[in-house]
Amino acid sequence: MAPTRVVHVPGRTPYARKLRCLETIQPLNGTSVSGLDVPRDATLAWLLRNHPWDLLDAVHLHHLDFEPVHDLVMLLAHCRRAGKQVVYTAHDVSPVFSDLATHHRRGRVLADHHVPFVCLTPAGQAEIRRRFRSRTALVPHGYVAMPGTAGRVVPRQPGPTRFLIYGSLRPNRDVELVLHCWRFARHLRDSVLHLLLRAPSRASLADDANAWRGIREHSADPRLQVEVLPFPSDDEVAEVVAEADCLILPYRWVSHSGQLELAFDLGVLPVAARVGYLPDQVAVHRPLVDEPIWFDWSDGARFEYGARLLTAMQEAHQVIQNGWQSPDPHRFAEHRRREHAATLAALSLLYGNASARSGT
Repeated sequence: MAPTRVVHVPGRTPYARKLRCLETIQPLNGTSVSGLDVPRDATLAWLLRNHPWDLLDAVHLHHLDFEPVHDLVMLLAHCRRAGKQVVYTAHDVSPVFSDLATHHRRGRVLADHHVPFVCLTPAGQAEIRRRFRSRTALVPHGYVAMPGTAGRVVPRQPGPTRFLIYGSLRPNRDVELVLHCWRFARHLRDSVLHLLLRAPSRASLADDANAWRGIREHSADPRLQVEVLPFPSDDEVAEVVAEADCLILPYRWVSHSGQLELAFDLGVLPVAARVGYLPDQVAVHRPLVDEPIWFDWSDGARFEYGARLLTAMQEAHQVIQNGWQSPDPHRFAEHRRREHAATLAALSLLYGNASARSGT
């Protein structure tokens, strides 16, 4: 049997790129099939415009906040008529960008069309079932950096604690508060902060204005390093994370975090808001990972959030200076390999209905 041909929407996320197996799963994003170039960042509009139904077996949906509900309904209708499977990974049980009502409406459309929801944590799965009464499969997030990617496996050299924030300046992350607390903290003077950022767009500058203002205000501090890349590659991100001591995850709100998984992959200490299903992601890996250093931004006591963040950063700084090392990286890499094999097997079953119907 030929591998199931899958188009991911969107396909740029590292989660989607790892879902490949020579024998069972063939992602089409970024390839040319029968003369048709499938974009790396395929959208629902591209699928509806090009009608590539004879070239694929399944469509795997991920983050849908930017996809019109009308396009989603049209896609599901086309896939049903063509006998193609649709799978949805519920990275975001609650929205990052759109409003809650629209996000819920997209989920309801998927559930009404009997699309299986791939859930990353047991608690996330329970919430999806409660909201939509949908078919679900529990498949943990898995690795971001491929097992065997070089992390830091030798003791760090003496020096300042290296904090890192990377990615987009999304509204659900309070980078500005991190900058204010870190720069003037009495007990963090022996530390540096590295920001590796995705290049802004005109569309995002207004939403991210406060964060950019904070960066400008603090850019004169020589301990702050700010770098902007068009779109940081997997290798660029992995290299920067492996050089850090602590990855700061200052989420105002989030469901799951690939960045948390990457910190575990590369042996970096996460300093994270206890929010969404992040604690459940950690539980998947116990006892092979250390608990992140948590801070609580969930109880509405907003005037205490800076103090809680700073306390967590100071604790992380002390832990690093006292010689913290991540648990056995070789055992964790083997755990990741087993986890990934189980992920591919589970998705092959979900995709398999499409292969059976199309005769591939």
